[in-house]
Amino acid sequence: AFPGQPTTTCGDLEIDGDLGLLPPEQCDILPDLVNDLCECKPVGSTIAPTTTPPPDEGCSVCGEGLEVTIPDAIFAFPGEPTRTCGELEDEGEQGLLSEVECDIYPDLIAVLCDCQPIGESCSVCGEGKEVTIPDAIFVFPGEPRRTCGELEDEGEQGLLTPTQCDIYPELIKDLCGCESKGGGASCSICGEGLEVGNPDAIFAFPGQPTTTCGDLEIDGDLGLLPPEQCDILPDLVNDLCECKPVGSTIAPTTTPPPDEGCSVCGEGLEVTIPDAIFAFPGEPTRTCGELE
Repeated sequence: AFPGQPTTTCGDLEIDGDLGLLPPEQCDILPDLVNDLCECKPVGSTIAPTTTPPPDEGCSVCGEGLEVTIPDAIFAFPGEPTRTCGELEDEGEQGLLSEVECDIYPDLIAVLCDCQPIGESCSVCGEGKEVTIPDAIFVFPGEPRRTCGELEDEGEQGLLTPTQCDIYPELIKDLCGCESKGGGASCSICGEGLEVGNPDAIFAFPGQPTTTCGDLEIDGDLGLLPPEQCDILPDLVNDLCECKPVGSTIAPTTTPPPDEGCSVCGEGLEVTIPDAIFAFPGEPTRTCGELE
């Protein structure tokens, strides 16, 4: 059996080779792969040669310094049983693969098993920073849904690729509330000189549990909010939390919306994925088309 091709007999495969129907790449590797299965022997002989025993020492099926990162991917090759990349890696480490297999597998499985440098721990928030909203849900194309806490654990355990370690800090800094270890500075969610006038109002932020304006204000006072949120929250919660001058009993007048329309993408730009879902704190969920 050969991946992506119908099964065939050793006899038919030999005929294909004799007729020049096999590509050069297969001709180069097939002798080592079919030797046992097809009981290869010297031409005219009735006795098959002794096969090469597996090496005493283990090897990495991905190559030196690399490891499998998709252990459940299925690997199939002619003359061998179907196995997962994880099982193949185990066989290599246990010295159950031949020298030939140890030599050719790195090139064959690099993409399928997503071979990557053996992981080193990293901070998903970036050096010196940590997740402060561990229950927020992180979604990225081609990856399973995870909480920010789970993502941070994977980074610390060396389970993330170097590429993921490089791009995650910028992607999750707001969602996961990344901030310098040891806590941040206090801030007013309503803005300097203002305080919450309706502490029981419910505030929702994408990927985070809902909270009241009162609890959010406390988080700000305690320095539990990242600087990025402290910067944008005043504009977002002003109406909802009925922000007012400190000590006042009257909430300030909110700024009326502009008379003229605007482009949500920016001047000269337009939405091209109108069905994408947009969620933001203090606002109803809408599609990009509705937002435009």
